[in-house]
Amino acid sequence: MKTRFDSILARFWPKAGAATVANAQQSDAAKPTPHAVFFRNLAVAVLVIKLIILSFDPHVRLFMGDSATYLSSSVDHWTPPDRSFVYPMIIDLTAGSSHSIITLLAIQTLIGVATTLLAGWILLGFFGVKRGIVATVVLALVIDPSQLFYERMVMTESISTFALIAMLATALAYLRKGNLAWLLVCAGLGVFLTSLRAAMAPLALLLPMTSVMLSIPPRSGAWRRWGIHLLIALAATWAGHTAYKHWYAARAGGEPAYIRDAGMFRLGLVAPLVKPAHFAGTGIDPAMLDEVRIPLAQPHKREEQIWLPGGLIDVLNQHAGVRARSIADTIANRAIVDDPIGVLRLGLLTESEYFDSAKRRERLWSDLGSGQLPNKRTIELLHDRFHYDASTIARTPTIVWSYFSLTAMWPVGCHFALPPLAILLLVFCPRRQRRFAVLLALVCIGLSIGHMLGAHIISFRYLHPFSVLAVVCAGILANALLPWWTRIAALRRKAHNRGSLQPLIST
Repeated sequence: MKTRFDSILARFWPKAGAATVANAQQSDAAKPTPHAVFFRNLAVAVLVIKLIILSFDPHVRLFMGDSATYLSSSVDHWTPPDRSFVYPMIIDLTAGSSHSIITLLAIQTLIGVATTLLAGWILLGFFGVKRGIVATVVLALVIDPSQLFYERMVMTESISTFALIAMLATALAYLRKGNLAWLLVCAGLGVFLTSLRAAMAPLALLLPMTSVMLSIPPRSGAWRRWGIHLLIALAATWAGHTAYKHWYAARAGGEPAYIRDAGMFRLGLVAPLVKPAHFAGTGIDPAMLDEVRIPLAQPHKREEQIWLPGGLIDVLNQHAGVRARSIADTIANRAIVDDPIGVLRLGLLTESEYFDSAKRRERLWSDLGSGQLPNKRTIELLHDRFHYDASTIARTPTIVWSYFSLTAMWPVGCHFALPPLAILLLVFCPRRQRRFAVLLALVCIGLSIGHMLGAHIISFRYLHPFSVLAVVCAGILANALLPWWTRIAALRRKAHNRGSLQPLIST
């Protein structure tokens, strides 16, 4: 009736009819799209579920050395030589301002909500995944044990995973429309990610350029614009990371770097590959290797080489003094260049320890923050500054703690499933989404390779982003294979119906 009336009105009063049609079009445009309504409802569901879980388990957990350093740095405003100083700043701005560590827990829970919704946005907005599959993936990530556990940990994992997924989402957004603003945001998020987890630097450095490289224009006239965007990606990434390293050096002293002790960690990582020849020109007698009391040739002792008295790093500090960091970096780089296959072998050996039940249990017990109570300084600091009693937290099982400990093989499974899922994504993803699939696959494979080559121990906290990416890839694959499954099911029904009609035909 309304449409008929509008047409009659337009015949006798063209201006009024045109205005009515324009108003109707404006009203329709103002209505939220089905996708927007779905995503809004999904966001509400995610937030409600997270808050319900938070109400049942509002306990903050600690990983002894790292958490103590972050808390102390947030209060005393000193810069750790071996960890992020940005995360202590976040603690200071949140829990420090409110004088309650629970504020940090609330913020990290909201960040977990944002990470989950970003995963849903990637599925819906870039890969056109059906809403039912998107809802399944998002709700699976809401109750993911690793996400829930590290939202409660005074650790960088929850925020750094958000930065990684946000960086991926902005790179995909740039790839879709070529909007330069998304590219700049992607580069900025890469700096933020590296400031939290220095090991993510290669991925953060390469992703903005990779997104531009994959946006090669189909028309010859667009090459100039493409080249300008590539130069901007290079300049923005270089400027952001250089500025951060100089900021770190201004706070911590020494040369510009992501962390001052990077060379020490790298030397510990390749300790079994170190040879006397690698000391040439450093001014350090390679005979110092004889003073190392922890066997260098044993790969599973690499963590001890870094932290324990009598290890390689301790002995080098005794001989080199203030030059130890730069010498460690030189020796480590020479060992890597001299034996790259050895680095790969060490990485594969570390990966194999995930299948050793004894080593896995030992590392899980450590990553759960169990085994020893926080030191007296940390307990007093949490009580006085953040109004939280941590005197028994290491020995107090909570709901999420128990859930994570019982499902510890889930992040391990996601870690090993991620590269195959990424490859299958390239095989089955529709052609119109191929560039998005390539970018996602490169991030997944790059993350897996970086973990394999850069970890000197197995650790469940290192696996935190793997479950998000693995579930996202699984959702995209399920959506891509859905038409095949539907077709196979239809053929089976057709064959079944023919079989059931055959006796009647013969009769």
